[in-house]
Amino acid sequence: MLKELKVDMTKCVHCKACLDVCFKNVIEWDEEKQIPYGKYPLDCQICCICEAACPAKAIEVIPDWDAKYYPRYVSTMKEAK
Repeated sequence: MLKELKVDMTKCVHCKACLDVCFKNVIEWDEEKQIPYGKYPLDCQICCICEAACPAKAIEVIPDWDAKYYPRYVSTMKEAK
């Protein structure tokens, strides 16, 4: 799950490459602010293709490992004992 999609606006060149490569359509474009943002964070696969595709390196994907994955893994391990 996506915790945050950080966009460094001092680097962003508004090319929308991040939108083009996101195969889950997590990223949308804010027409008013002219920036990409994570509209559907629950659908994010944490593939970081948007980070890699950004020619200006303006995007940082910050996963929310604790909220979605880690607690499930820990509870599953406790039940297995």
